[in-house]
Amino acid sequence: MPLRSLVWDARPARAGAVVLVMHGGSVEGHQANRPWSHNVIRLVPFARALEHVPGPIAVARLRFLFRGWNGDDASPLADTRSALAEIRSRYPGVPIALVGHSMGGRAALSLAADEADVRLIIGLAPWIERGDPRPDGRQKTILIHGDRDLICPLWASRRTVESMQAQGLDATLIRVARSDHAMLLRARVWTALVTDIVAAAFAAELEEPWEPRPGALGAVVAQAVLCGGTVLDI
Repeated sequence: MPLRSLVWDARPARAGAVVLVMHGGSVEGHQANRPWSHNVIRLVPFARALEHVPGPIAVARLRFLFRGWNGDDASPLADTRSALAEIRSRYPGVPIALVGHSMGGRAALSLAADEADVRLIIGLAPWIERGDPRPDGRQKTILIHGDRDLICPLWASRRTVESMQAQGLDATLIRVARSDHAMLLRARVWTALVTDIVAAAFAAELEEPWEPRPGALGAVVAQAVLCGGTVLDI
């Protein structure tokens, strides 16, 4: 039987923050996700980059049991809850960031309201459906979406952020020009956005002062983390 797995890329004895990285998937599918599956491998560079965020940061990658969401089964949710329980047993009371691509983004958004220690959600080209649960305001939510995404529509991320903003919640959309669903076009920009957002959001917990990098990317991250409630372009 396939098993979900939690792979630690950084596991310090003491952590100021924990980042859980979750890959994408498909609408249906009970096939096992393998370590070499393209949807799993695509998130490895993000986890490896997050290792180098200054300060005592823990980074883990979740490999979902099944490839698909599978309708009402919502297969990734049980895996995510189990991974969060494992994280809490190792780092009790430490704030958590969820970084999810596509289906992983849907799982992060769906669970956030039930997880009080999840302080940051970064949805990468997230798969969003009407009626899914949404963060309740205890979390900072930042969705990053390419304007050439043919799999998960950019308008769904914008609609979600605008709806959350209308409720007074801390939500931001960053639109990545000339980029796709797989985040291969302008890949370095996607990786830099994720690492810088995490570093800025948890600067106090990681005990590392954060300064935005020069240029447009630093300005976008500063606006998203420090001000929020905006739609930004890069």
